[in-house]
Amino acid sequence: MKKNVVLITGGATRLAKEIAISLTENNYLVVVHYNSSKKEAINLKESLGDKCEIIQYDFLSNHTKSFFNDVLNIFGRLDYIINAASIFTKQGLDEIDDELLIKYNVIHSYVPLLLTNYLYEDLLKKERIGAVINITDAGLENPSLNRVPYYLSKESLSFQTRLLAKELSPIVRVNEIAPGLIMASHADKSYFSKMETKNKMGIGNSYDIINTILYLLKANYVTGEKIKVDGGLYF
Repeated sequence: MKKNVVLITGGATRLAKEIAISLTENNYLVVVHYNSSKKEAINLKESLGDKCEIIQYDFLSNHTKSFFNDVLNIFGRLDYIINAASIFTKQGLDEIDDELLIKYNVIHSYVPLLLTNYLYEDLLKKERIGAVINITDAGLENPSLNRVPYYLSKESLSFQTRLLAKELSPIVRVNEIAPGLIMASHADKSYFSKMETKNKMGIGNSYDIINTILYLLKANYVTGEKIKVDGGLYF
């Protein structure tokens, strides 16, 4: 029996890297996409061996169909996509421009939309089923004006989840995971420390997300759902 193949976008670092490692431990083959994190991607490939392959692609290059076909050719099939690629910088209303808005929307919304549709077309042709998991942000419940492009584009991805779940069922299930206080970057440590005091369940870890992913990959009767993994921070 052939193993299922998962594409993880932005999968060479941080949370997505931990997801890739866990999936190989759970009998999946993974294709890890990266853009600029070449060294980290190579190190991940070396540690995971033949259960993992890596592929470079710049989402802003406008060759998403070719990228998808290249992914398909790696293991000869693709069953699942985890849209985890993300950028997270501070820009308020007075700092945004056309170029910045386009960049955020391409990475967080446009490319995930195209990849999901290409997966649907491929699985429909091959008479198989699969799933897509979009990684958004629990902070969409209470967005901040200091990250306008980020929240706007992540909200687009969240809406896309519900829209495509209806359109692509039953061939492709589309669900969303919205992490809360998970794996702070160096720049976010002070924010996480402040928010930890406001959240009775404190700060989560990568396994809270990983366990949710493992559930959704196998939950064949679940689609169009948003699961907040935020310790109840945003009720």
